[in-house]
Amino acid sequence: MNNGKYYLAALALTSVVLCGAPAMASPYIPVSVSNVQADFSQGEGTTTNLGGIYYAGPITFTIAGQQIIVWCDDLFNDVYIGSSNQYFETDSQGANAYLLNPALTPSQQITLDHQIAGLAYKGTILAEPDGLTPASGAEFQLAIWELENPGLTDTDLAFQSGVNGLIGQSSSYYDAMLNAGYAYGELESPGCGQAPGTITYTNSCQTQGEIFVRAVPEPLTLSVFGAGLAGAVAV
Repeated sequence: MNNGKYYLAALALTSVVLCGAPAMASPYIPVSVSNVQADFSQGEGTTTNLGGIYYAGPITFTIAGQQIIVWCDDLFNDVYIGSSNQYFETDSQGANAYLLNPALTPSQQITLDHQIAGLAYKGTILAEPDGLTPASGAEFQLAIWELENPGLTDTDLAFQSGVNGLIGQSSSYYDAMLNAGYAYGELESPGCGQAPGTITYTNSCQTQGEIFVRAVPEPLTLSVFGAGLAGAVAV
């Protein structure tokens, strides 16, 4: 009987700790990218008004042996295919800091953050099962770049029409991301002696930023798992 009381006490305590703890912003964690790969079956070059783009579409980073799909949110600095670089991983707050544009009002900035995250989510969900074409993958990438760089357009009108459609749906993609239990983050590689957390996509110095999304465990699932573990120890 007493053992049962200990188990219930452990269950209640663990549930409070795991569900009631405030969400904390993660620090900038250094990670090594062992390989950068483009997927030309789901991306292609484009003909923006800045000239030809070598590749636009989902990119695969390999980190600690695991592959992660990312989307470039820095049009003016290159990521090299096959390269291995030091990056710093952060959460959505770090991504928001990287996407900061001083020309925007706070409400406009929030909208921009969510639109880009929504595009990264929808593009990733389609890319994971190889559900993009070269053109549609490039449209997702260019939609992100166009949100960051107003006035940027592709000279292919049919292609640009697809980009416009994605931008129009980007906020609904963000809502879908939240409903699916996904969160977004940033991988950034500062250049020119800059520190992580001090750069944005507007920096002219050689930097590189990649936005990504991934599923996060539900708090209830975490609390049940933790409670079970604590209960087992108590028993």
